[in-house]
Amino acid sequence: MSRAGSRSQSEPSTQTLSEALSALCSEVGIPFEEMLHTVESALAAAYTRAFSPAGQVTVRLDTTTGALEVRSKVVHPDGTSVEHELPSEDFKRMAAQTAKHAVLRHIHDLERDKVLRDVAEHRGELATGIVDRIESGIVYIDLGRAEGVMPPEEQIPGEQLHPGRPVLVVILEPEHNRRQAQVRVSRGGRAFVHRLLEAEVPEIKAGTVQVRAIAREPGLRTKIAVSSSEPSLDPVGACVGPKGVRHRAILSELASEHVDIVPWSNDAEAFVAAALGPAKAEKVSIDRVTRTATVLVPRGQLSLAIGRDGQNARLAAKLTGYRIDIKPSEAVEPVGEGSSATD
Repeated sequence: MSRAGSRSQSEPSTQTLSEALSALCSEVGIPFEEMLHTVESALAAAYTRAFSPAGQVTVRLDTTTGALEVRSKVVHPDGTSVEHELPSEDFKRMAAQTAKHAVLRHIHDLERDKVLRDVAEHRGELATGIVDRIESGIVYIDLGRAEGVMPPEEQIPGEQLHPGRPVLVVILEPEHNRRQAQVRVSRGGRAFVHRLLEAEVPEIKAGTVQVRAIAREPGLRTKIAVSSSEPSLDPVGACVGPKGVRHRAILSELASEHVDIVPWSNDAEAFVAAALGPAKAEKVSIDRVTRTATVLVPRGQLSLAIGRDGQNARLAAKLTGYRIDIKPSEAVEPVGEGSSATD
């Protein structure tokens, strides 16, 4: 049917609705046909809920007279269909309110989707927000136009966050929530450490120092391998900063998590030895077929190389990508000594 002149009698309430709809579309920059389709779909759903007619209901809003036409299409088992008009007199009283809610919801959804598109463009970047609330272990953060959602697995274990306090996070991805624009954020992943380094170390931002690998057990310890594109530039020194100021800034943001920064090398022996710091390796033997590194350390540094609960060796293995067997450097190894770690 034509949307103009479909009924001879105009209805004041829907006439007003049509005019208001046109003005609103001009104001917010939404195509009129798009909004009209949204309103008509909402009216059809509301009519179906209110009167439970047989068949599929459609509603047309006459944009010239403002009149409503409600029709139902019934499809028979043989495939034929019958379409007829339904009474709308009792429906007119709720039509304006239904349309208003549909318009507001559509505008809200468009605004939410725009925010989420903007957020998606900043995926992987740092953002500062204010802790809004903590519910069931999930931290909700006010990021301005969007709400950050930080579930337990993205948090730093043991860190105490409090409502009203500022917090730095890395943006991961938009969350699916019909009510508002939400984005998943993190403090517990490797990406957060990487972005912290970029923020604190200008040489990383400039590209003269590169972050080659990060291994992290959030709340406990992180190992970072860095390299430099300039032979005269010490990448570890650049990350530590004058008198350790950059290193301390990173530590303060990680709730005093231990952070080891080591030089990356394409020489596997040298890289594995550096990754096991602060322990000093006397000898590293590499089996490239099995990707296993056998490391000899002084007996007095065996526990340091392995770390508490195997943590140092485990992180070194993750950082280098090698399975690491740590042994005391004496030729004869007492039973029960030595350790191995895999990535």
